[in-house]
Amino acid sequence: MNAPSSPDTPRAASLADVASLAGVSTGTVSRTLSRPDMISEATRLRVMAAVERLGYVTNGAARALAMRRTMTVGAIVPRFGSSSFPALVQALESTLAAEGYTLLLSAPDPRPAYETGILRALLERGVDAVALLGAEQPPQVLAMLAAHRTPFVTMWAPPESGGHSVGFDEYAAAALVVDHLAALGHRSLGYIGGRTVDSERARRRLRDLGLAIAKRGLTLCDDAMSETEHGFREGFDAMNTIARRQPPVTAIVCGSDYLAAGALSALAQAGIEVPRRLSIASFNDNDFAPYLHPPLTTVHLPIREIGEQAGHRLLAQLQGRPELPLRALPVTLMQRASTGAVPG
Repeated sequence: MNAPSSPDTPRAASLADVASLAGVSTGTVSRTLSRPDMISEATRLRVMAAVERLGYVTNGAARALAMRRTMTVGAIVPRFGSSSFPALVQALESTLAAEGYTLLLSAPDPRPAYETGILRALLERGVDAVALLGAEQPPQVLAMLAAHRTPFVTMWAPPESGGHSVGFDEYAAAALVVDHLAALGHRSLGYIGGRTVDSERARRRLRDLGLAIAKRGLTLCDDAMSETEHGFREGFDAMNTIARRQPPVTAIVCGSDYLAAGALSALAQAGIEVPRRLSIASFNDNDFAPYLHPPLTTVHLPIREIGEQAGHRLLAQLQGRPELPLRALPVTLMQRASTGAVPG
């Protein structure tokens, strides 16, 4: 049971309080907060100054009831930590916020049961739309979205997967790396990547890298391959394991810059010069990639652009506007000092 409030308990400011301080009607305050384009700039500034001074907060429940919308979007992004996903989510959030939407983020373990339960919780909270990570979604997830007629997008999903997919051509990204290494004379390659057993993105990356390597007549050496979690330590440990085997490779491709950074550190401690004895290339082009030693050759992936495009697609669905045609976002090779010609 809630304790009764005392006369000294501060009272939350009301719409009428804002109107009185700003010298306008309550209707003008309401329109300023919901449709500022209908209000003159001078009036809008006066109302917003009163809102700030009083610390006024709109009654979200009443507003949602009146609009039949909560102005919230749910996003489910597993493994949010050591990854490139924060940049993606930030871009998604900024795009939605520009239209007055709030993003509710969930970062669960990458297990379908959790994902289904979290989606149910988001729908129960009344989110207006949902952003999902990856094209491979459990059937029950898609069925739940269809049953509730909830707009959604799938991020980091190739456009050919259909639906409302936003992503890039994974094979094109792999081909950039392989062509670059082949031009430098490399013929036998290794790979450190994510665990394919529980990651759609890891499976696609390894598959398309293997296709690009085979198409160009190169070899992917089994003794120089490792699947692990994406992180600095994981890349360090994987590279140490591969180095102890001394496989006949002249270049290692890493599935992410986090893994590549760990691999470079392991090679430095082992006294193996990069790129004189071994070249390292990667994917993502994280902010730290140019500042590693040596600077990392990596494929710039459109991470922020995925978030922005996902936001625009959700807004188009929510506002009944036509969506732009699906297309693969561009990828670019950032050639730096971690790759070089084959030794000798």
